[in-house]
Amino acid sequence: MDKRIKLLTLTSLFIALVVIGSRIYVGTHDTFRFHLGNSMCLLAAFVLPPLYGGIAAGVGSMLFDILFYTSGPACIITLVTKFVMGYVAGIFFEKTHNVVFAGIVGEIAYIILYALKTYIERRFVMSMAFEAVVPIVLTKVGASVFNAIAAVVISSIAYNIIKRIKL
Repeated sequence: MDKRIKLLTLTSLFIALVVIGSRIYVGTHDTFRFHLGNSMCLLAAFVLPPLYGGIAAGVGSMLFDILFYTSGPACIITLVTKFVMGYVAGIFFEKTHNVVFAGIVGEIAYIILYALKTYIERRFVMSMAFEAVVPIVLTKVGASVFNAIAAVVISSIAYNIIKRIKL
């Protein structure tokens, strides 16, 4: 099979897996939401080259937002933050071949961007007081850390299973 076609096919597959994984969740969007989307973002980063893993993570997450959650500028922010997660995890995986380390670094990059986005949105767009924004950011970071730990564990297990398959 042509390598470009194979890469396009696998990238498309991971975009779909990110959408589906994001749809499988417990909780609400406003408070705590555990989902499998980040696991699929990291898995894409481990299976695909870094740029394509980032594209699959970003586009899949953005499509989820458009289809099931929100639209408008928030979708672009999701595209960027999830792309960074996938790309950073992919770069570190390419260099270390350590899925746990690469997943943690990718998730840290995402959590920092997500916390910054939440702070800017609440503080400057919604004009909330600093004292009101900080607990919101900390709550969202806490939920993100829980999701990150689960995503690293799930994607590591999944990768170790599928790496035996010749893709």
